[in-house]
Amino acid sequence: MEVPQAVTQKGIADAIDIRVTHVPRSVKKLDDEGLIYESVMHIEGLDKRRKAYFLTEKGMYQANEIKRNLEERRIPLRDLNGKVKNVKISDIGDITGIKLDILDLVRLIDREGIINQRSMELLSKVPKTDADLEEKRLFDIPHKVPITKNFIGRKNEMATLQKWLADEKVALISVHGNKGIGKSALIAQTLLSFKNKASVFWFGFEKGEKYDKMMEYLSEFFVRLNRGELKAALRVKEKGIGELLKGTQSAICGTNSLLVFDSLDEVDERSKRFLLLLSSDLNVFGGAKIIFLHRKPVKYYTKEVMDSERFREMHLKGLDRTSCKVILGKKKLEKDEFERIFRLTEGNPLALKLIKSEDVGELEKSGKYTPDELTLIKYLKTMDKI
Repeated sequence: MEVPQAVTQKGIADAIDIRVTHVPRSVKKLDDEGLIYESVMHIEGLDKRRKAYFLTEKGMYQANEIKRNLEERRIPLRDLNGKVKNVKISDIGDITGIKLDILDLVRLIDREGIINQRSMELLSKVPKTDADLEEKRLFDIPHKVPITKNFIGRKNEMATLQKWLADEKVALISVHGNKGIGKSALIAQTLLSFKNKASVFWFGFEKGEKYDKMMEYLSEFFVRLNRGELKAALRVKEKGIGELLKGTQSAICGTNSLLVFDSLDEVDERSKRFLLLLSSDLNVFGGAKIIFLHRKPVKYYTKEVMDSERFREMHLKGLDRTSCKVILGKKKLEKDEFERIFRLTEGNPLALKLIKSEDVGELEKSGKYTPDELTLIKYLKTMDKI
């Protein structure tokens, strides 16, 4: 896993305008006070692993306190007409219409202790570096999002999911349906419209991944978002699920992230318990969201969550007739023959693709079809109609 250069010694030095040689002494003091921790990691754009620094939970709390105290401080602001008035630092952006982060505002304080609106305008117009212009959003971490090359149909379902994902009130989305119905493909295709807008974590339990791996991957995901709370919790020797849950909730809050947990039917008991606890309090998510994908309508959430306005559920069914015909591809299929295929597959994309494929053996292994149905499929293939 790679982390941004901003969390290296050079990145820290650049951010606060000090020499790199002064950073080690400063971070050692913060480390001694339990406010940060260091880890040797791969850095974006660099060949060698370097030391990276992250806030602990204590450090995050103190940083937020410092930020809140600064925002409440009043400071003289000189407007474009030369008039000076005392304002809260948190109100400067609304007063001037210029949005700068608090670190930039502190840098603009002149020797007289005044912030000039003219200086703010100049700074806001300075061209950003390529690294700044590139909106660093994570996609397909740690597993590749299963993008289907020739995605067919599902316009209504995609529209519904896009609406849910755009709704700030929605925090948890459950999508369930039969094996091969296209749950992963649908979510992956929908998420394409959010690429470079949200950070996506995709974890599939069908790969045999278990609890420890899930937590490791999840912590690295948040580290790349400069959120080290879960990583810090994992470093504790006597860590329990409660500490990791708290670290995850702290890390996810305030991030524009989408966490997708695929194939929950294959989940191990510890992961199941963790996900149940994580999804039991949707109010800590902020703008982040979780998506659960599973075959059976098994509930990984409490009744209170299901009754909440922050929960949405989709039972994914088969494709419509038009989409099924596109998958089968052949025009020789008679109407009654197509209807029989449509009824026995119930529009399941995987079944349709297996029928279209050269080998019908996988259909026999599935146990979903009767001998008569398999005979029909073999007959149609023999006649080169599918």
